[in-house]
Amino acid sequence: MRILLLTHRLPYPPNKGDKIRTFNVLEHLAKRHEVFLACPVDDPADLVFVPELERRCARVITGRIDGRSKLWSGLAALVTGSSITVRHFHDAGLQRSIDEFLDAQDIDALFCFSSAMAEYFFRSRHRDGKLGRSLRLMDLIDVDSYKWRQFVERTRAPRSWVYSYEAARLADFERRIASGFDHLFLVSAQERQYMPAGARVDHLQALSNGVDLEYFAPRARRDAGPPVLVFTGVMDYWPNVQGVQWFADAVLPRIRAVLPDVRFVIVGSKPTEAVLKLKQRPGIEVTGFVDDVRDYVADAALCVVPLKIARGLQNKVLEAMAMGKAVVCTSQSLEGIRATDGVEVVVADEEAQFAAQVVTLLGSPGRGEEIGRQARRCMEQSYSWEANLKLLDTVLPAGEAGAPPVRQRGANP
Repeated sequence: MRILLLTHRLPYPPNKGDKIRTFNVLEHLAKRHEVFLACPVDDPADLVFVPELERRCARVITGRIDGRSKLWSGLAALVTGSSITVRHFHDAGLQRSIDEFLDAQDIDALFCFSSAMAEYFFRSRHRDGKLGRSLRLMDLIDVDSYKWRQFVERTRAPRSWVYSYEAARLADFERRIASGFDHLFLVSAQERQYMPAGARVDHLQALSNGVDLEYFAPRARRDAGPPVLVFTGVMDYWPNVQGVQWFADAVLPRIRAVLPDVRFVIVGSKPTEAVLKLKQRPGIEVTGFVDDVRDYVADAALCVVPLKIARGLQNKVLEAMAMGKAVVCTSQSLEGIRATDGVEVVVADEEAQFAAQVVTLLGSPGRGEEIGRQARRCMEQSYSWEANLKLLDTVLPAGEAGAPPVRQRGANP
């Protein structure tokens, strides 16, 4: 089949959550179909990676958006009554390039990655023509409107007003997507409950993430020094920032009161000023960007994921488990992951409970090692990309380009 894949960021390198998922989906599709990729680029440094994608795709179309222009996108969205997120990721130049591509090229399927990319379908001059006749798939990943509702609960006015506005606009947009696409995917079955009221969900399926089991393989610790607790993630993402601040403020002091040599290492690119300030505290290190996150995970005594807000499925949890590490995390961080508390992972939500679980595991290294072994086994059994992405083959059967797509009955553009 000929597939037009629209992604909200360049899906390479696969070094953060959304890019990991998009890249693996692209790899899976490109082995079986002719894939045309179109995406906005918010970081000009990413353009150097376009040749990597051109080796996998029949064509790559990019458009430039300013990653710093979210304020202007927000103001424009407020004036027009539209979603801030959708406005930010829509580029008129990329829209023209996509439509010009479709002037000359027939496609069998349109596959959008993240809700914002549906705007390129809704605004296309081919919406009622070539795109209207194509099989239309949407990978929502998680329900964005629910994430913004969570933000409302944890912020004050006037910021909470903006978050409430965006939650409502995105919910409207998700309802429109649900009625206009033939197949919807979410990263876990649990996400289904967060779809906005009134949205069509009979064509919604769970498409789980995986983990590269060969790349994220267990390694021996290089350093037998004081125990290290590691958190990994992009450190300008607010849930990550809020999570490490909570851990540093409320949990780590309890741990160090018992085990004063314990260190907390925050590993990830783009640390905010608030995160950088944490390294002024005893026992905390902030690395910024690192070439290979596996080095830090391998040297960790434990991996901690203290997120209070978490949507979708946390790759940082999957990667640590794949490397055979015991992970202590909040229930929010574990949502959507099929792992058993106390066997393959340890769950704690309150500060005292979280600290106590860490102290117990550090005092019983044998138990931590056994949890790590069970974690690796869990990943091997349930989280290979190849196995999880086979769902796409039932929706997009391999065959000759131009073969008529199988439409889901009842979907209307």
